[in-house]
Amino acid sequence: MPTRIVFDNGGEVIAAESEEEVVHAIRRDHPNPVALESDTGGPLHVNWMHVAFVAEVLAVPSEEA
Repeated sequence: MPTRIVFDNGGEVIAAESEEEVVHAIRRDHPNPVALESDTGGPLHVNWMHVAFVAEVLAVPSEEA
């Protein structure tokens, strides 16, 4: 499941990796920024010094036409 990352300034991103994979990346690379994959497939660079909250996304909102 994707993981929601919320920053101190209120901004947020969705990483394609699971919460477990994101936490592993934090532990592996802290305090350095780490590259993850965004939910759209592009690169996502995260500076952990500004992360306020990390949680797995339980459901992705569907797009209704």
